[in-house]
Amino acid sequence: MEAVEFDRVIASAPNREDRIAWFGALLAKESQTRVEIVGGSAIEIYLSSSEYISQDVDLVGARDRIEPVLRRWDFRQVEGRSRRVYWLKKSIGLVDIVGAGDRSGLRPPRIETPYGPVWVSAVEPLITRRLSRAHRERSDALFGQAVRLAEGRKLDWEYLETLAKYEGAASLLKQLQKKVKK
Repeated sequence: MEAVEFDRVIASAPNREDRIAWFGALLAKESQTRVEIVGGSAIEIYLSSSEYISQDVDLVGARDRIEPVLRRWDFRQVEGRSRRVYWLKKSIGLVDIVGAGDRSGLRPPRIETPYGPVWVSAVEPLITRRLSRAHRERSDALFGQAVRLAEGRKLDWEYLETLAKYEGAASLLKQLQKKVKK
């Protein structure tokens, strides 16, 4: 797929979270490697862009397979803080290849898109990150996002308890458990 076709497909996405998921699926297909959307971008997919918008697209995958595709699609490299390199294209925003593999140890769900599958971070690390920030920043909004991420899902509570304790957010996890009725 060349840049013109990529731009046409991405422009046809009905909303931002679909655009991110489609981007991940197209990137996986073109780079012939697994791509996992992580961080704030994964939260945006889970909650929808009407509730949360990430500032960049964080992904996990084989950099040596992904970067040639980004070049072909007319993304350009930009240097951020601490000389970190990002990829930029107006229709997607900043893309940050954060590593070769997810280190959470949890299996990411596979989401089907019209352009193939994309993997999205397991929800537990996202919940823990929201709880940690909610605790640190004393933020009801971040706690609310953690609750919405947890609602209606089968969760690995042992994982959540271990990480929340490590992050100093165990009391907020207990509040979350009551809200989602573990």
